[in-house]
Amino acid sequence: MFLIVCLLLTIGICFIWSASSEKFVFKQIVWVITGFTLFFMLLFIDYLSFAYYAYMIYGGLIFVLVILLGIGFSVKGSQRWLSLGTFSIQPSEFMKIALVLTLARFFRYNKYGIGLFDIGCVLLLTCIPMALIIKQPDLGSALILLPIMLAILYAAGVGIFYLIMLIGTGAAISPLLWMFMLKPYQKLRIVGFLWPDKASDWGAGYHRLQSLIAIGSGGLWGEGWGEGIQSQMKFLPERHTDFIFAVIAEEWGFLRVCLLLFLYLGFITCGIGIARNTREPYGRLVVIGFVTMFAFQIITNIGMTMGVAPIVGITLPFISYGGSSMLTSFIALSIMFNVKMRSKIELASPYLYKMG
Repeated sequence: MFLIVCLLLTIGICFIWSASSEKFVFKQIVWVITGFTLFFMLLFIDYLSFAYYAYMIYGGLIFVLVILLGIGFSVKGSQRWLSLGTFSIQPSEFMKIALVLTLARFFRYNKYGIGLFDIGCVLLLTCIPMALIIKQPDLGSALILLPIMLAILYAAGVGIFYLIMLIGTGAAISPLLWMFMLKPYQKLRIVGFLWPDKASDWGAGYHRLQSLIAIGSGGLWGEGWGEGIQSQMKFLPERHTDFIFAVIAEEWGFLRVCLLLFLYLGFITCGIGIARNTREPYGRLVVIGFVTMFAFQIITNIGMTMGVAPIVGITLPFISYGGSSMLTSFIALSIMFNVKMRSKIELASPYLYKMG
């Protein structure tokens, strides 16, 4: 699994270099080094200690998301960034980590079974950060929280009937989200996805069209590294972040892109294996949450570049440019390795008795 991540990082840096400039490559290398440092530091911390501090981490990030609406600075119309000198971070990315830790803590130390009240509490814990993130607006990061919640609910023992009820309720209230929370450009992207033939008439569909042209231009073997017309001529927007998969497909071609997909398949399979081999409930729920997070990001990012999913602004893990998303991926990876290392000795941990 670690080797797979290293290969993905190498591919990412190469194609960020191809799609952008040396400035972004340098910044990405800095974030990768920071991520590796964070990865090894967290390995020395018992993952059960994250359960002890889960609610505090969650509350702290909720507070940051609230104040971000007032003091955060805006990039391309989205007020989701917190400035830290020469660098900036996106707190909504770290909210994914906090939600996984919090929901796993909630179910691991629930002594009285799972009822409707518990499901309501989980729904509230998920909807509060979702609403704050959508307000920024950042629809992509907000949507990731939903499959995380559903996966942890299912793994914790919630029946299919209740899950279907939750999904149905979400579908029923989605018109309210459309009317009161989504920005005009977000609505335009969704409409453009549902009716692609009419997208150009409404001024939508440019991102999707350029991405499809890039992927189609790659053919079987690709145009060659640094030779993609769509990326090098800058027709493809956000080519080093959300649409980097289209750059890879254009310059590498279909056959080598299949190798990338196999790397991601191997990564997700390894994550599922860690969850299946973990006996301790908290660790198992945490790993399931993180595997769901990675899987949803991969599927959605590739899907939107291929035109089979709406464009919502989700990065490709370990490949797309971005400091916050890179650090989030490394934190999740480290905790997964942490669970794998300690899953056989966790029953002797003092945190179980402190919180049980």
